[in-house]
Amino acid sequence: MSSPHLNPTYGSGGLGGGADQTALRNLAVKKYVRAIENFVIFALIMQFSTVLVALVTTDPVTMEQTSSIARLLWYPGYVAVLVLTLSNLSRILRIVAFNPLLVLCVLWCGLSMFWSIDQQVTIRRSIALLMTTLFGLFLASRYDWDELILKLATVFLLCALISLFLGLAVPSLGRMQEIHAGAWRGGWLEKNSFGTNMAKGVLLMLCAFAMRPKQYWIWIPAALLCFGLVILSTSKAALLAALVAILGFFAIRIFRKFPILRIPLMYGIVVSVSLMAFLLLFMPDMMFDLIGKERTLTGRTDIWNALAAAIKEHPILGYGYGTFWQERLGPSYWVRLSLEWGVPTAHNGWIETWLSAGVVAVIMFAILFVLTMMLALDRLYRGGVENYWVILSTILFLMISLSESTILQQNDLSWVVFVATSAKMFSFSPAYWRDRPSTPYFQMPERRGR
Repeated sequence: MSSPHLNPTYGSGGLGGGADQTALRNLAVKKYVRAIENFVIFALIMQFSTVLVALVTTDPVTMEQTSSIARLLWYPGYVAVLVLTLSNLSRILRIVAFNPLLVLCVLWCGLSMFWSIDQQVTIRRSIALLMTTLFGLFLASRYDWDELILKLATVFLLCALISLFLGLAVPSLGRMQEIHAGAWRGGWLEKNSFGTNMAKGVLLMLCAFAMRPKQYWIWIPAALLCFGLVILSTSKAALLAALVAILGFFAIRIFRKFPILRIPLMYGIVVSVSLMAFLLLFMPDMMFDLIGKERTLTGRTDIWNALAAAIKEHPILGYGYGTFWQERLGPSYWVRLSLEWGVPTAHNGWIETWLSAGVVAVIMFAILFVLTMMLALDRLYRGGVENYWVILSTILFLMISLSESTILQQNDLSWVVFVATSAKMFSFSPAYWRDRPSTPYFQMPERRGR
């Protein structure tokens, strides 16, 4: 009988060593899997931002899009979203259970295929909306507030750097050529899209700074870069959104850090908003002149007036998700004929939703948005550093939805981010604090300035 000291199954090369080696191999595999997952998520966020996608698939001069190529580029992304969803399915289902309104909104868009003027388009785009929503739910289930904001901020910083390079080194791509010649459009097809994305970038950089103040040397210059790019876009709506993000950031900081100033601050906000509403209502020309705009908001009100007649034709159910602007001789024909140019969208998320899925979808989303806003404001008292993001991102989503089609939009990062933020709030995601463990939503911690 062999001695245990001579048996190779003992000692450093024995059972214990084999188990250690297996554990190390498993750990290495997990690290590789995690690295691949992070890369895929980063790539998906970039893809949903649509940076460079439109410039690759569209002639930047004629604006004629090669839709078949653009469509094919999304299929690998949808497969990746499905894989990520299945890998985190239990957590996603728990989050969905807290937010049935979100599910109903997306489901209603899919059900519109039964009364759609083009069933194939509605089915295809409803699937794309489902994939877009699933990705937002995955982000909500996968990351805490700190990780989510830093991931998004990193992507937007890269987008800003790409746009800076294109604007300086390749102006034929990075700047508008025919319409609004000279205005920067960065990595997007149109200056307003570029401006609104950089306005979101300003907010993300400020929120990343709030999460990681020791990294100020990254996030403060990044916020200044994004703000500079907003100015170069010449988009007034984007500039207003960026200013709201900056002023709102400082207002929340004062509210949290100096409790004695909360009441004067709230009065100041109420008075300022009321004054702005009064001036817009009774002196609109003066207000629009201040921002270099006309009363038609660069033709947007003309579009909305023309679409009012189209909405009256199908007010309850709409024309079917994603169908109104598809056919040149479809319902959008009369809108384009009356305006004498090829209007691509409603330039308003609420009107776009009404056209797609009727007043039912508008009401359901309005309720969802109001509840999301209430939960965001409630985090002023219960939340942590994520307060900056949940409140200001929800306000910016509303502002941008008034001039851009962002509500229930497929293949749109704005919708992904709104879904992720709303889902985390509805599921009462723990508050994030820089110097202590995450705090359950209903457990109010000792108050400290943040």
